[in-house]
Amino acid sequence: MAAETAVPGDDVVMAAIDWMVRLQSGSATDHDHEACRRWRAEQPQHELAWQRLQSLSERVGSLPRALAHGSIGASPTRARNNRRFAIKTLCVLTGTGLLAASAARWTPWQAWMAGYSTRTGERRRVTLADGTVLQLNSATAVDVSLDGQQRLVRLHRGEVLITTGHEERVPSRPFLVQTRLGQARALGTRFRLRDAEEGMRLAVYEGAVEFRSQNENTPIRVDAGREGLFDAQGLVGRLSAANEEAIAWTEGVIVADRMPLGQLVAELDRYLPGKLRCDPAVADLTISGVFPLDQPARILAAIARTLPVRVDSFTEYWVTLRPRAST
Repeated sequence: MAAETAVPGDDVVMAAIDWMVRLQSGSATDHDHEACRRWRAEQPQHELAWQRLQSLSERVGSLPRALAHGSIGASPTRARNNRRFAIKTLCVLTGTGLLAASAARWTPWQAWMAGYSTRTGERRRVTLADGTVLQLNSATAVDVSLDGQQRLVRLHRGEVLITTGHEERVPSRPFLVQTRLGQARALGTRFRLRDAEEGMRLAVYEGAVEFRSQNENTPIRVDAGREGLFDAQGLVGRLSAANEEAIAWTEGVIVADRMPLGQLVAELDRYLPGKLRCDPAVADLTISGVFPLDQPARILAAIARTLPVRVDSFTEYWVTLRPRAST
């Protein structure tokens, strides 16, 4: 399937953006359209990049005509400016932080054009050709490449629970997950990777996983029942017990066992459009329960009944939990 072919490289994606800018400039000729068709036919990755960019364009609306005034090939300077404007426009339309992506050396179009992705609040289960099962959490994007040498998943953003498929072939192809902070190698396993602000969270539930940070040559092995936080330099702190309740989202719930309210709000915020915040004055209050992710209004009402807090809604997209006023 298309999503499991080789992932287009940055140079291919940039070329696809160039072609789209040129063809939407208002001055494209029949020769330009034919040249683009030839470029797409040269390699499968060209066509894949083009189709994914087309799909992205359809989701956010056509790229503005202001992307190009005249042919993109008019001059190298104009080409660079138009391309830069196209990328910035796509960042705005898709809500992607260009600076954050640049700082992580992770280009934004990788997430936009991923083979498998979820929107905010959406969860998805995908079974690959080798039997591997990917469960994507909210706002997650991955690419998959299966070839004769390896099985490779690229995690561009978000969180994924992976149960690797068993291969009869000997030797079996290595199963790798490439992230912005390093690479995980699965050793016949079920594991979770979450790309968070503080680093890459790896939890192993079956088997074992080796994680090699991008600036560290020696991988660190994480066995079943353990988890750790990794940055570009390696393991942050020590390994700890893996929290099985952290994957309750695969069942559509969050399980809280005396969880600080601030932590619960931060988790819920990942599934809701807009912004859900918690006043520091009530962030340390603890709460327990099983909360259905698809019923945010019910969750907030339950919190307000259980704890001395009120729900302040500036709009439905900006909600803050604050201390309840004394009576």
